Formats: sequence, C-alpha cells, structure tokens
Amino acid sequence: MDEHCWLPEQLYFEQYDSDWKVYQEALYSIFRYDFVDGKPSFEGKQVNIRKHPMEYGKEEAFFHVTCQDYLKDGERVPDFRRCERIKWVRSFIENYQCDPTHCDSCDGIKVWSEPYKSTTRVHLLLEEERYIVVLERRKSYCLLITAFYFKHDHSLKAKIKHYEKYKSA
Repeated sequence: MDEHCWLPEQLYFEQYDSDWKVYQEALYSIFRYDFVDGKPSFEGKQVNIRKHPMEYGKEEAFFHVTCQDYLKDGERVPDFRRCERIKWVRSFIENYQCDPTHCDSCDGIKVWSEPYKSTTRVHLLLEEERYIVVLERRKSYCLLITAFYFKHDHSLKAKIKHYEKYKSA
C-alpha cells in the first residue's frame, strides 16, 4: 500500500517464529486494545463486540475476525488471511470515509447497507485489498459482526454486485 495510506501493516505468522500460541496472543492483544479496552465509533455510535460465549478467555468476536467456520459446523479454525489483517478491522471502521484522492493505491472504501433479519448490516469493502468489515446497526450502538479477506474471485465479485445493486437503488 501507499506510504500515506491509513492501512496498518499486516502481522504475519512467521514473524512469531510460526508459534501459533504466541501469534494468537499477539493478535488478541491488538484486538483487546482496539475493541475491549478501546471503543471505535461508526457514524457517531460506539462499536461493540459479541463477548459471549467466551472461549479460552477470549471474546466470541475475536474468533469471527481471526477464524473461519469452513464446514459451517461451529468449529472455527485459524484463517491466516484474517489474522494478518487484525489491525485493519478498527482502521476500516475509523477510515470508512477516506478520501481516495489522498491515496494513490486505492479507490476508497465501498460502504453499503443491507437488511438482515430485523436489523441492518453495513458492509465496508476495500476492493483493492479484497477485505471487508461487517457491522450491524443497533438502536444505540453498532455491533462488529465479522471481517475477512476474499480468497476467491467469485466471492469478491458477488459482494461487489451487492454494492452495485445498493448504489443503483
């Protein structure tokens, strides 16, 4: 990314001697600083996280931004593309209105809302980086739902179609 861009550096597993426990604790330290000890805001509302069920002393939301449920059976396994971008979650929330004229390497974050059950979910997608953060609007706050990297082109293209549909409505 451009040196003036707001995206923080990624944290790679290999930087931690490929030791999962050490790496996970480093990731959790960042997550805790960004979402437990600190509270970002989106559209003037505090962003909260799902805390329960706690697992291994870590909030549920932590696993939603670092792991994937590949088999859709509730068993989450580390997703290194999510893990590497742990610092991006809060940055997306705080910089969703970034001005792409100040960054040579991106066109800005695509932001759109979609209904979900009885609420609305907001999607923050930086297409060039293939990364998305999803928040849910609540009455007095927003809830962090997930954040992930699009590994497959078809998944990214499908999400972009959602954005284009929103823009044309």
